Amino acid sequence: MRNPPSISIATRAQIIQRVLVDGWTTAQAAAACGVPKRLVDSWVTDFRKNGMASLRQGLDDTIAAGVARSLRTALRRISVGLRRPFTAEPPVEPLPLRRTSEDRPR
Repeated sequence: MRNPPSISIATRAQIIQRVLVDGWTTAQAAAACGVPKRLVDSWVTDFRKNGMASLRQGLDDTIAAGVARSLRTALRRISVGLRRPFTAEPPVEPLPLRRTSEDRPR
């Protein structure tokens, strides 16, 4: 789920503070700021796992998005590695190391 573009990192931190420190429910905090409850739940969960580092992530960059991006990169590298042995490469003609008298221009 994408975060609303109007929610800044400071606002997100304030929402998390209201839940963890002030004792608000995630539903109350979500309703007060106009964001989905599920999104507030994920912010609180990320904050509990990663602390302040979860706030430094971009608004659209969650931990799950980072894992998915890493998985896509790994799968792409694996698929390239698996295709390589099955691609036909043209045979390479070795170059002569020394010229013989027959090879010299006349």
